[in-house]
Formats: sequence, C-alpha cells, structure tokens
Amino acid sequence: MPEGYPLPAAYDVVVCHRCGFVYADTPATQRDYDWFYSEWSKYDDSTTATGGGVVGDDAARLAATARDIAHVLPSKASSILDAGCATGGLLSALRDQGFSAVAGLDPSPGCAVACRERGFQAYVGSIAPAPVHLPKFDCIVLSHVLEHVCDVPAFFAATRGLLAPGGYLYIETPDAARYENYLYAPFQEFNTEHINHFSAQTLSNTARRFGFQPIVTEQKVFQTSKEIYYPAVFGVFRDSSAEDGRPVIADRELPARIDAYIRRSAEQMSSINQKLATQLAHHKRIIVWGAGQLAMKLLTLPCLANIKVSAFVDNNPILRGKRLAGAPIVSPKEIAGASQPILIATLLHVDEIVTDIRRRGLANPIIQLLPESSEAGR
Repeated sequence: MPEGYPLPAAYDVVVCHRCGFVYADTPATQRDYDWFYSEWSKYDDSTTATGGGVVGDDAARLAATARDIAHVLPSKASSILDAGCATGGLLSALRDQGFSAVAGLDPSPGCAVACRERGFQAYVGSIAPAPVHLPKFDCIVLSHVLEHVCDVPAFFAATRGLLAPGGYLYIETPDAARYENYLYAPFQEFNTEHINHFSAQTLSNTARRFGFQPIVTEQKVFQTSKEIYYPAVFGVFRDSSAEDGRPVIADRELPARIDAYIRRSAEQMSSINQKLATQLAHHKRIIVWGAGQLAMKLLTLPCLANIKVSAFVDNNPILRGKRLAGAPIVSPKEIAGASQPILIATLLHVDEIVTDIRRRGLANPIIQLLPESSEAGR
C-alpha cells in the first residue's frame, strides 16, 4: 500500500448464509473510511475520475441517472441531496432535468469547492454523522456510495434523519451478480474501497431492513469508456419509518456468482504472472506505470519478487510524492532520462497509455500485462 494509506491491505470476503449478501469483513472502522475520502479522494479531479460529468461517457451515465430519478419523484420542486457528489456532475444533470433545489454532500473539501464553483450548495462531510444544520430533503441520492460504507445501519439511520416524512431514497451500486460478465481486470471489485457487494435482491433486502420500501429495483449497464461497460443495480425506495416485517428473500445465486468471479480473477492473475515472468526474465529494475488497485495486487506476484521497482508513475495528485513498496510515486515528467523498462500496470486503455508514453518522448521498452501489440517487450 502507499505510505500513510489509511485503509487495510487485506480483509476477508464473507457471505451471509441467511440472505446471500456478500461483504468485506474489514478491520477498518467507518471513521477510517471517512478520513480516507476526506484526505485521499481521487474524485477531486474531474478529468481523471468519475462523478464530474466532464468526460462524455461519465456525462451520459449521470444524465441517465437523473432521468431515472425524475421518472419517480412527483415534482420538479422536490429538494434533492446528492450524497457523495464528487465535483457535481449529477447535480448538473438533475438541474438539466428541471430540478432547482439540489445540493451536494461530500467528505472531500475539494469536491465541495468544485460544486460551489458550478453554482450549487455543497456541504463537506458524510451522511453519518451529517454536518450540523443540514436541512431535510425530499430525496437523497446514494449513487455508487453504499458499496463504500462500513457502518451500514448507522448510515441508514442518519439518512432517515435527513429525509422529509415520506421521502425518497435513490440507491445505485455495482451489480455483484454480474461481476464475472464484465471482468476487465482481476479482482477489480475486491479493492480497498468497495466493501459491500449488492445484487438487486440484496439491495432490496437491505433497504427494507431499515424501513425503506422498494418502488422500483432494476439492473442497468453503462459505458465508462469506448471499450468498457459496467453493470449496476439501482432502486428507488420510500421511507416507511418502520422495518418491513416480511421474511427476507435470500439471494441464493449471488454466492455462486461471486465464486465464479473469484475463480476467473485468479486464473487471470496466474496468466499475468506467467507472461510477466517471461518478459521480465532479463530485467532486474523496472518502472511501473500506475499506482492504483491493480498495481498493488501485482506486487504480490511471484514474478515480481526479485524485481526492483525504481518508481511508480501516476497522474493522481493525491498519490504523487508518496512511496509504494519503497519506490517513489512520481509524475511522468520525472522519469525523463530513465532507461528501465516500463510495466503498464493496467489492462484498461493500454493503447492510449502507450501513445502517451511515446508522445512524451520516452523510448523505454514497454511491457504489458497481457501483450497483444507489437509494442510489447520493445
């Protein structure tokens, strides 16, 4: 993990035998996660992270979410709080749908500032505990938030406290039932941030458990880039102020689908290890391009055990200046003049990264995790 990283490097993934819900049994506390999103947020930069609606695919995703919300809420005068608002992309999409009473809430001060610059009221903090004097809202949006929450009961209790009587709750999360169908990188959803893994059924169960009755629960797929599609599940729920007394409908398929996802991820990691072992056979030092979740996982591979990483290159300003596995995390310009091979530590957007490396005048040999082009190994 990068130096100072506040979240644990390992946890157990467990399943509830009663309902089928899958989650991380993490030693971290909710305070750890709150501090992480306050001080380590990657969402401050709209050009490199989702949530800002600046990039075309991200804007299309947020516009679709705003339409889903608009279809359910009874009035465009409804007040809406986007909790985990990033830099305000969904707030803008809701405004485009005709909602004027919209506000954002985010643990990152930088995200709140960005929202205010776009003309929105924005608060710094989390739902639990909420900032003092936060008003009540007709609808609270938790779009790709609940998978990050450690203390789910406290989170729902605090959410109810911010809702007007009979208010609405929009929840959207990754769809764990379809992880295997959209596997682009091994264990991509088992990372330090995503600790709850919902299907449509377990999302509905969770909302009902805390007194929110489902109005609609659906699956969706959205595009995150030219080549990447992402499965999600969303629901609109209404506060009933009472726990649903009906029996829980267990999701008996989700554990098996998670098992399949784990098996395929493990096979992919094994394949990467074998291919890298061949490509790295004659190298003792490398530069790693990327210091994200997959890069952290790659450091555990046997093929890298005796390889010295001179530096990690990453565009995330939060990471730069820190160290990972003893090596500095630097900007691309800081490796000018270095001759070591560059290992691209991602399976996504590889062609664009190779083009960027060459555009910067870097002539280093390039190593890909699963080489498919003539650049690999040159």
